[in-house]
Amino acid sequence: MDELRFDAGRICLDLLATAHPLERLDAVAPLCAWIRGCGLVPPDTPLTHADASWPPAFRELRRNTGQLVHGWLTRHDAGSYDLALARVNDAARAVPPAPRAVRGEDGGLVRELAGPP
Repeated sequence: MDELRFDAGRICLDLLATAHPLERLDAVAPLCAWIRGCGLVPPDTPLTHADASWPPAFRELRRNTGQLVHGWLTRHDAGSYDLALARVNDAARAVPPAPRAVRGEDGGLVRELAGPP
């Protein structure tokens, strides 16, 4: 499998890169690696509740994000753009768990999430 990339400057663009040149979000493990790698959760966050429904949901989010980027760049097809925007906003509606600082094994502060993402 090709390496995941995190160099686009925005998480949404890094998400788009997961489909080029090959599909990279075809299973739970690579999706979890992408979620950690792009910084959506702290690096050691267990994503044990991730299941087979996650990759298709992220691919749908990626498709809608791609429509937003394309629509913004071309300024065409406002209806498709508005629908994609509504779908991205629906996906973002759930409140994510807040990050918090806790003492790590060495006594220093580390970041973890207050609950599962």
